Amino acid sequence: MPARRRYTKSEKVAAIVAAAASSTLAASEQTGVPESTLRYWMDDPKFAIYRENAREAMAEEARVVARMAWSALAAAIQSGELEGRDLVMAAGMATDKSQLLNGAATSRTEARDITGSLSDLDLINAVRTAESLASGGGTPQAVEDAPEG
Repeated sequence: MPARRRYTKSEKVAAIVAAAASSTLAASEQTGVPESTLRYWMDDPKFAIYRENAREAMAEEARVVARMAWSALAAAIQSGELEGRDLVMAAGMATDKSQLLNGAATSRTEARDITGSLSDLDLINAVRTAESLASGGGTPQAVEDAPEG
């Protein structure tokens, strides 16, 4: 049975930072530390500070890259030499990564209740139209007056 390899603290930190920046597989290939060892270190609470520092550093770099990409996009638009597709992709990706790493929103979902803004007559007509379309019968005649009651 081969002897267990011992890693210095700086080797461990370097491997953890590499894994946080990419993946445990990539870090394993880069550092020579077995992937299973890296996964153990990534889950170990005593290395949390190193993972957090790596994440914060990547977040700051992503902000810088996003700003650079948007500046390059603006300069390319102003100069007329726009290879816009590539610059827009780079700016968008950098912005998304920056927001993701900083805990900001990367998408937006909105739900609205429009029933409070519809009159009873409008609501009845909308329901009848939906029912008629769902049954394949076409658009029904609109109700002229609201029902009594």
